[in-house]
Amino acid sequence: MNKTKFIFLAALSLLLSLSVIHPTFAADEDFQAFVKQENEKFSSFIDEQEKDYAAYQEEIKAKWGEFVGSTKKVWVDYGSEKDSRTQVDFESGKISLEVLIPKDEKDPQQAAAEKIKRQLKRMMSDRWPTGKNPLAGQISVDGKKDLSEKNVDEFVQQRLRQKLEISTKLIPQKAAPPERVVSVEVQMVPEHLKIRADRYKPIVLKYCKQRNIDPSIVFGVIHTESFFNPMARSHIPAYGLMQLVPASGGRDSYKYVFKEDKKPSAEFLYNPENNINLGVGYLDLTKNVYFTGIKNPTIAYLLTIAAYNTGAGNVARALTGKTNLKPAIEKANGMTTKDIHMALRKKLPHKETQDYIQRVFGRSKIYRGL
Repeated sequence: MNKTKFIFLAALSLLLSLSVIHPTFAADEDFQAFVKQENEKFSSFIDEQEKDYAAYQEEIKAKWGEFVGSTKKVWVDYGSEKDSRTQVDFESGKISLEVLIPKDEKDPQQAAAEKIKRQLKRMMSDRWPTGKNPLAGQISVDGKKDLSEKNVDEFVQQRLRQKLEISTKLIPQKAAPPERVVSVEVQMVPEHLKIRADRYKPIVLKYCKQRNIDPSIVFGVIHTESFFNPMARSHIPAYGLMQLVPASGGRDSYKYVFKEDKKPSAEFLYNPENNINLGVGYLDLTKNVYFTGIKNPTIAYLLTIAAYNTGAGNVARALTGKTNLKPAIEKANGMTTKDIHMALRKKLPHKETQDYIQRVFGRSKIYRGL
């Protein structure tokens, strides 16, 4: 989705929430001015984020000759010195470890091994916004014990050192000799996805019970949005397990949950407890406020999941041709589940959302009965 379209949809979602919660707001003579102000605020947020991120990208490019950034399913970390790069794919379970070594290093394997030890200790620590180390229990040292900060040295020397691959390509450096990349891959344990799902299960169940939301739907959303990657960051940017955008859905949910108009920070959203609290809160807001009055619970969740991805206004438009929610609710109550599903599949503006509904509901079946 391009930037302009995303800003419009985010602003529309915010305004729809205000008109649903405060019906008289839409009639206010200053409403159009408010629309403009909120859109400008969101646009300013995106511009600020893009500016900061662009500076970071240039810093990495100067060191590595390229930039590889985090995504919803891949966590990328460059280390404190920017001379190490770890890519953790939470879908495939593959971890790529890369370090930069001067071209004239006498023992590149050992020098690389030491840097990889340092980077792995960083990755296996609990010093992340997530609280507990995101990779805990998902890398095996010898098939019996898990990798931790304490046994990283043993793991690298016995399992990784002999597998290091030294690139022949040289990367120019400013005011320093060229460097080459030394890399190695590590595979997570086969059940890595289940381990993460089990870790966040108590948090999901707690907030779902508070808000009467089906936990299997929440698990389906997390599975689809981030593959249970607590450090997920999309290009928008959206953050954390349930991929909340601070200036739109994150702000709406924060206001709904905490009764305070505030944009949550990235660090706040990287914390699984905070992220799930606001994510479940946003599902509650969408299902029980925006789409209140939907009689069939399956239809209510179909509309809610679609709105989580594309906004309530687009879902209403798919049913009635207009963004007004009340007529959409009335029409939905006269339709079957199959009719709703077909309408969303055919008339939602983005194929991504059409597929999103299928993926969330398909994956939610894995978690039923929790």
